[in-house]
Order: sequence, then C-alpha cells, then structure tokens
Amino acid sequence: MKQSFMPDLFALRKVAGILKIERLVAMLSVLASAERITVKELADRFEVSKRTIFRDLETLSGSGVPIVSYPGIGGGVGILTGDKVNKSILSAEEAGKICTGLQALKSIQPDDAITNLIAKLVPEAQADASSQPDYVIDLSSWFLDSRTAEKISALRQAISGRLCLRLEYISVHSRSERIVEPHRLLFKQSNWYVYAFCRERKEFRLFKLGRMASYEIMEETFELKAMETIKVGKSYGNDAFFPGHQENKFDVILEYDLANEFFLTDRVDASLCKRALRGETAVGEIRFAAADLKWVAEFVFSILDKVRVLSPPELKAEIKQRLNKINKFYKDDI
Repeated sequence: MKQSFMPDLFALRKVAGILKIERLVAMLSVLASAERITVKELADRFEVSKRTIFRDLETLSGSGVPIVSYPGIGGGVGILTGDKVNKSILSAEEAGKICTGLQALKSIQPDDAITNLIAKLVPEAQADASSQPDYVIDLSSWFLDSRTAEKISALRQAISGRLCLRLEYISVHSRSERIVEPHRLLFKQSNWYVYAFCRERKEFRLFKLGRMASYEIMEETFELKAMETIKVGKSYGNDAFFPGHQENKFDVILEYDLANEFFLTDRVDASLCKRALRGETAVGEIRFAAADLKWVAEFVFSILDKVRVLSPPELKAEIKQRLNKINKFYKDDI
C-alpha cells in the first residue's frame, strides 16, 4: 500500500529561499504525477541546466520528499512513496489548451512563474504529437521591439505596485501630459494598450503603448477601482471589406501587378485578390464594397505604389487631392 507523504514546506522555504521555491513546488507536482522522469526532461521543462535540477532534487530530498533514482536505460527520478496527483482534474487536452495560452503570454515576456506553471500542466504524453494542441499562439513581434518590451515591463511594475503614471500621450486631438492609474495591460491583434483611470477625464480609458511619447512611474499610489468588462472600441475600418447590408456602399476596385501579390496579402486576405485580363495581360484585382471611403483612402495610401484605383470616382478624386498636397510639400525640392 502506498503511504502518503507531506513535504515540510517550511523547511523547503528555509533551504531553498524565495527565488526558486516556485520551481521546486512545480517540480514536486511533476514528480508526484509521473512514475519517473529523466533529469534532462525536467531541465527541458523548467528551462534550466541539469546541474540546477540535481541541486533542486537534493533540496527536495532534504525537505523530506522521498526522491528515488532509477539507474539504467529508461531510468530517471521519481517519488518513492506517496499518493499520486489525481490526473482526472484536467484532461491532457484541457491542460494542453491552458499551456497554449501560457506559452502565448511567455512569448511576450519571459517569466519564470509561467515556465513553472507550464511544467506542472504539461501532459505526460506531450511528446506524442497526437496529444498536442492543434494551434500555437505567438504574440511576439517579427522584429526587435525593445521599446514596447520596456514599456510593458514598466507598466507591469506600476500595475503590481499600484503606482500612478505620468504620460506624455499623443491622441487624435492633441499631445498632452496626463496622470493615470494603470489597472490592466491589454493586447489586441498586434498592439498593446494599458487600461487606466484617467484623472483628467475621470473615467477608464485605453492608452495605446505606441502613442506614449514618454512615461514616468510616480511614487504616488492609488486604490484599485471597480472595473466593468474592458470594452475595446470598434476597430479602425471595422467591416470595411465586408460591410454586410450597409447602405450607401461603394464598389471599390484596385488593380495591381501580379509581382506585388505576395506583399499585398500582408494587407488584405488572399481571398480578395483575384486575377483578371487587360487585353492579353494578366493583372490582379482587389474588389470589395465599403461605406467608409475615408478609411479606404487611408488603406490605399498604405500600399500606394502597389495598386491603382479603378473605381469609384470619389475614391480616385480623394487620392488625387492627397497626392497634390504631398507634391506641395516637396515642390521646392524638385
């Protein structure tokens, strides 16, 4: 009959110190839920060296956990006695989905606490491809973006410490300085925001990190305020390509050279890119209906040298007007 054991957590804290206690508790969970596991597998899960794992095992053993080594091929380490963790709490699929979300958070900013939690949740059959989640979420940028990472780190510090922020912020109306009380960080599509109580407006608002010209963590603290569900405003250009049954729609046709098709699929879904013939020449067309021509004009300018507006005439006129304005900017340089 298996005997229960209760590790001396007080002794564990005393021996291990605060910095690695989370990893040791996570490792204990892994050992308790598996018959045996190799030191290399533990090192891979916790993203530390094998030497660190050996030291952690010694610490666990010193705190009263009955660690046993299994020599030879197929060996490893495990717990000699004790009840195993009830694996029915989370299925392999459920644990895998949680791990997917945790890995997404970790892709933004390395966090030992997340690593330790993932190690506890990873199903034993994770090595089996059939048991792994069928999607991966990576929120990190393709490009080195140290400014955003620095802002995220500073804002997390302010949120956890309930410290006010002094922002120099560029809004649609002005560039101004304001003091805010940060409550949450929010990620939507490819942008980060801080959800904070604005003392000037006396309400919660979303502040885009990319529009923060400067920031300062103040010594002044604040009390958390009751928050409703964070409501992200209507997306810029929402339903621009698929406006449904809106009235006053414009049928937009943009022509492009087929050599630019790959580039354009970074801006629009490939299903909108069609092939057409101009005489004997094959060209590409992007066709969609839109009610907001101002948004469409902004979109066209983001790919200006890659497309030519065929219709509607109102969009052509708007593009020409903007080009004339640009020409005036550089008139003296010509």
